[in-house]
Amino acid sequence: MNRRDFLSNSSAGALGLLGYNLLTPFIESARAAAPKLTITGIETVRFKNAHWMWLRLHTSEGIIGTGETYPFNEANSGVIKDLEWHSWAGKLMGTNPMEIEQTWERIFRQNAYHGTGGAEMRALSAINIAQWDILGQVSKMPLYQLLGGSRDKKIRVYNTYTNGVSRAINGWTLENDMEKIAKFLVTEGIKAIKFCPFDKAASLTKGEYISKNDIDRSLDWIKRVRDSVGYDLEIGCEFHSNWNLPSAVRIVHSLEPYEILFCEDMLLQDNLEAYVNLEQESKIPLVISERLATRFGFREMFEAKAGSIAMYDLTWCGGISEGKKISDMANTWYIPTMMHTSGGPILWYASTHLAAAVTNLFYVESVWPEWHDRNKLFLENPLPVMNGHVVPPDLPGLGLQFKKGLFEQKDVIIEKIA
Repeated sequence: MNRRDFLSNSSAGALGLLGYNLLTPFIESARAAAPKLTITGIETVRFKNAHWMWLRLHTSEGIIGTGETYPFNEANSGVIKDLEWHSWAGKLMGTNPMEIEQTWERIFRQNAYHGTGGAEMRALSAINIAQWDILGQVSKMPLYQLLGGSRDKKIRVYNTYTNGVSRAINGWTLENDMEKIAKFLVTEGIKAIKFCPFDKAASLTKGEYISKNDIDRSLDWIKRVRDSVGYDLEIGCEFHSNWNLPSAVRIVHSLEPYEILFCEDMLLQDNLEAYVNLEQESKIPLVISERLATRFGFREMFEAKAGSIAMYDLTWCGGISEGKKISDMANTWYIPTMMHTSGGPILWYASTHLAAAVTNLFYVESVWPEWHDRNKLFLENPLPVMNGHVVPPDLPGLGLQFKKGLFEQKDVIIEKIA
């Protein structure tokens, strides 16, 4: 008996064949659909009072993939709906949506010819997310599985908190209710919070200078968390790129005694050498930056050793394809990655799927009122955070189950692009 016959007849061979047979229907259905599947329609979906936009790709087989981006949605939509020969819509119609890499490269090169970034990159991100959603539906597999991930992975989240009413828990504000917020999050099993204690000081001086008194006032929020829950709640600080380098150095030194989890976007992202200087001054890990796009932008960050943690937004960086590549590239420098999720529901879903597949995950951002309350208005299966963790849906593609009648509601604006 030769080796092939032995394996075929042995229990090991039987198990191997069983595994193959279990996967064969998914593989064959994807292969069967691939040659004839084409994009037949493109539309944008917007909701009044929502800051994000959905992009839907319709196909010849009736499968619809949905992506998302934000903000400045008139610009995002305008990029796609120009129907001239050089337009994006023209490059999408009639193509196979499962040719994800080729589509990304084709559109990216056109974008780069006219200057990379902005609405073009946001629109490309939405297209890419919608294509992955289609691929999962055709394959009858959840996206995290297609990406090589595991539903059993522990995906840690932190809670972003600002003083805006739309992002408040139980109406609590940071100024008046910091202790309540901290204790509530700990009770819910969420182990980290991110807020912006220095933004008020930045608004007074345009980030040009920070005084010792301003530092002390800003540190009050940090002290109140430590006094109420100690180190049961990690603290991340967001700075919205408000500061110049000397001010940022002074701030990170003031934060060091409080064992801060990370400092995010202290400077603008366009001078990585300045970040190198700040990184050398800081004992706190620096996060850079959802403002960067594509693996090419992050490559410069990694090579310059400009930060300790890479953070991207899937609806800005180029989509799921780029997010995976950025995380994998970061991993070669042993740099962890985080995901920015301050958009709409689809960004939240896409981020959980990718988080289940990357092996250098630090945290995924979450916003309590959005996943706990808002997403229920749009989806039958909103993804909750349980004991500080989130799990992607075990459904084909992104696993979106839209509310019945959602796209017929009066506050929905649907524009057919092509």
